[in-house]
Amino acid sequence: MLTLATSASAQSREELRVRSLFDELRFGLMVHHVEPSGHERGLDLNFEMLFSRPAVAYGDAFADTILRPRLHVGTSVNVEGNTNQVYAGLAWDIPLHQRLSLELTFGGALHDGVENEAGRSSFGCALNFRESVSLGYAVTDRWRLYGTVAHMSNAGLCARNDGLTSAGVRLGHVLD
Repeated sequence: MLTLATSASAQSREELRVRSLFDELRFGLMVHHVEPSGHERGLDLNFEMLFSRPAVAYGDAFADTILRPRLHVGTSVNVEGNTNQVYAGLAWDIPLHQRLSLELTFGGALHDGVENEAGRSSFGCALNFRESVSLGYAVTDRWRLYGTVAHMSNAGLCARNDGLTSAGVRLGHVLD
């Protein structure tokens, strides 16, 4: 009996540790390649996980916002077989009003699209920069709705740099 209680207690500590590692899960739909010059179209299914903030707090709203970003990892999968991407980076969220927030991200993306082909959207390098901006609304304490614009490009570091901009709506679920 004692062994079962100890085992159950260890399991709940492990679940708590894993659960506190992640802060939020998001999923949504993005319109693929919204730029008029883009050759790819369709919808992207987007999934993203945000890690919890670092435990260190500075006690100052500005410092806590700038110096405590959340790590995020995600993917966008095009439903029409165009460019897909996996990405990771840092996310800074800025409270604007009681339920409204602004989020800025910066990181990198690995994609499976065309790298160097004339007459098509060519993204130059397999690994590019990725940044996004989202306007978030807290529907409840656990659910958030985001309008997001994300851009992937190589900043001119490779021969071609057409870039890929997507825009859409995502739903976020805040974990305990």
